[in-house]
Order: sequence, then structure tokens, then C-alpha cells
Amino acid sequence: MKTYYVALYLALLTTAFASDDPRQLVSAMTKCPWPGESYPALPSFSTAMMGRITGEIAGRPVLLEAFRHLDSSGSNNDWFDAIAVLEREKAIWSLQACLCHPHDDVQIHALRSLLRLGDRAAVPFLLIYADYMAVHESGSENATIHGIIHSAIAETLSGLTGESVKIDGQDPEALTKAIRKWTIWQTKQPD
Repeated sequence: MKTYYVALYLALLTTAFASDDPRQLVSAMTKCPWPGESYPALPSFSTAMMGRITGEIAGRPVLLEAFRHLDSSGSNNDWFDAIAVLEREKAIWSLQACLCHPHDDVQIHALRSLLRLGDRAAVPFLLIYADYMAVHESGSENATIHGIIHSAIAETLSGLTGESVKIDGQDPEALTKAIRKWTIWQTKQPD
């Protein structure tokens, strides 16, 4: 009987990863693969944002395959290749979804891709993401990586908005001040 349940579980797992359902793929990408919760917490997608993400990848085999490779239980080589595909395909909504991937290195790569693409439509969600990241993280390795995220956020939002802010390493206070500056910029943009 135990063998049956193991086989059933493996079949369900394989089906989820082989899925063409964009919602399942986004869910597999953003699922935390370790016990407990991520710190800092990552934002959730609004209904509108999820619609943009799933609408962008639905029916596009190259993006569906990229999302299969972004599964959070996978490896960084697969993730980085998938992000390169998303950038090449100019999939800005999918790249923003990568900001909710539980692995920091995926978030950093996605931030850099969004900067290179230069699409200002990413600014509203980047502001939400930046607000979630504007916290202190302790521990030498965690703090270093979190500092890279703070710097990458500043580079990306400075590049997209033209409101230049430089953040070197982890600095929640500077990031919070910068978010106010970029939010003011955003409010002045035509709808």
C-alpha cells in the first residue's frame, strides 16, 4: 500500500511540472522548497498581476518551458538559463514573477534583466517588491546577498525611472527613502 502512495505522489509531481497550466507553473516557481517561510517575506501577486503573468506565458511554448525550469526545487543553472530566455523573449511580467522566487540569486538575475529591458511597466511591482526587501537581514552570508539585492533594486529602479539612487550593500533606511522618491516619480506618470 505504501508503494502505491509513493507512486501516486511521484505521478502527481511529474504531472505538475509537465503542466501547460501557467498558474501551476507560477505556483511551482514561487513555492518555498524548505520548511518554514522565507525571510524577508515575498509579495503576493494581485489578481491583475497574476493575469498579466499567466496571459504572457499561456500558449507560448518557449515561456512555458522556461517556467518549468524555474521550479524552485530545481538548480540554479536551469533557473539562470530560464531567466535568459525570459529576457530574450522580453517577458517582463514573467521576469517580475521571478522576484517572488524563493532563491535570492533568481531575484537578482531577474532584477538585472528588467533593467536591461528598460520597460517602465515593471516599476509598480518593483516598488512593492522593494518595500518587502527594505528590511535588515542578519548573518554574514545572508546579509551580503541581501545587500546585493538592495543594490540591484536601486540600480534597476534608478535606471527605469531616471531618479538616481546608489545603495552599496544592505541599507534598509536608504532603500525606504529611495522608494519614496521612486513612488513620487510613479505618481507623476500618465496612466
